[in-house]
Amino acid sequence: MIPFIGELLTSGSAAAILAGVLLLFGGAVYAVCGTALAFIDTREHRLPNRIIYPWAGITFGVLILVSFLLTDPHGLGRAVTAGLGWGLLFLLVRLIHPPSIGMGDAKLAVVLGMYAGFPGWDTFAVAVAASFLLGGAVSVVLLVAGRAESTSRIAFGPFLILGTAVALSFS
Repeated sequence: MIPFIGELLTSGSAAAILAGVLLLFGGAVYAVCGTALAFIDTREHRLPNRIIYPWAGITFGVLILVSFLLTDPHGLGRAVTAGLGWGLLFLLVRLIHPPSIGMGDAKLAVVLGMYAGFPGWDTFAVAVAASFLLGGAVSVVLLVAGRAESTSRIAFGPFLILGTAVALSFS
């Protein structure tokens, strides 16, 4: 995403430059909201709606504007499909086995899915995989080090946020 934003900002087209600025704004919002949520989830095992809902609205609004400016309705369609798909998958897991995932994680997945789905399905797939790999790796390390047990609760939000950020950084 970083090279794409660079291309937009140096394109010379007013619409592309504005789209690049909007994507930078979206990245700044991601950094602020993602950092806040990661700290809150790590400390309190919750992801507050007062952060997630506005973040979702801002993200959706930015992606609508960028899609319009770049005449890329498919990007917006991917973003919405990825966000709703990831969120619904987590909701389904939550309904089947409530202790395994929180509702905050399901709502967070909608926002992160929109970010990761916009550039393409490959970025979305990397975001999902990286989130689970990071969460799994840290869990294994905690188990081996004796800092956690098989019944320990580990906040998943920070891994969702970090995994998606990694995917977006290298897409």
